[in-house]
Amino acid sequence: MGAYSTPRLEPEAANPDSATVPSSAPALSTPPGEGALAVVARMLGWLFFVGGLVGAGLGIAGLHVEITVAGLILACTAGLILLKLRTERDARRTA
Repeated sequence: MGAYSTPRLEPEAANPDSATVPSSAPALSTPPGEGALAVVARMLGWLFFVGGLVGAGLGIAGLHVEITVAGLILACTAGLILLKLRTERDARRTA
């Protein structure tokens, strides 16, 4: 039923006012405007995120509530900072 209920998409050649314009520049893993500080911040963010998850797992395994809560707080805070860094990077890329 799902195959028959979805609308057909037009090819891009038939749609002249397409919102997507192919870019001629190759995609880079690190944008040219991004400095070494941002890369280090992302690496530290991931390190704290994984460390918080490991700490929470160890706290659960050892039945220590304080360690579990501290690990979850660390992981959540690092995750929010990583999301903020990603949105700022995407905003700079589109601007």
